[in-house]
Amino acid sequence: MAAPVGLDREAVVDAAVAVLEEQSRLDAVGLRPVAERLGVRVQSLYAHVDGADDLRRALALRGLDALADRLTEAAIGRAGPDAVGAIVQAYLDFASEHPGLYDATLRPPGSDPEIGVAMTAVTRPLDLVLASFGFDETDAIHWYRIIFSTVHGFSTLRRDGNLTLDADPDETAARITAMFTRELEQARPARRQSQAPRGGRRPPRR
Repeated sequence: MAAPVGLDREAVVDAAVAVLEEQSRLDAVGLRPVAERLGVRVQSLYAHVDGADDLRRALALRGLDALADRLTEAAIGRAGPDAVGAIVQAYLDFASEHPGLYDATLRPPGSDPEIGVAMTAVTRPLDLVLASFGFDETDAIHWYRIIFSTVHGFSTLRRDGNLTLDADPDETAARITAMFTRELEQARPARRQSQAPRGGRRPPRR
């Protein structure tokens, strides 16, 4: 059966994004709801996507591109703690505003070079800022994991309605951002060196 005239891969992915935005969860997106949204039979989608996994890969790429744009824009014109705060806040905002697309970005790259490139674009803004703090590669990885784990955990709890205590989640998000800017400033190598005793004498060990 020939594919409907005017239907292409981009239109299929656009429809999948619309379903994802409505449902806010990646596991709610499959070929059937996308076909229903487009008004076509499921079989018609196979001319454009190679099954459900290929569709979710396309959603991952769409989500990663959108997230990279958001984080890059947040970092422009900023440096140091100000840049960290803007990037963390942009990460939190994206996950809150687009929980489905955020969910789609959580795809291990494996041996997929396109996913790998897209993930590098997402991590680049914060990686550059961490490098400007003077962290070596290993420390930067640890800090990125700490920040990402916090953002992901908070965003998932918020999405699933598990932040039930009587306090504004937006204020919690603001405090998370402030915490990271403060801790990174304290941990930067240049600051630690400037606080070290002068004259080559080491403080007593405890």
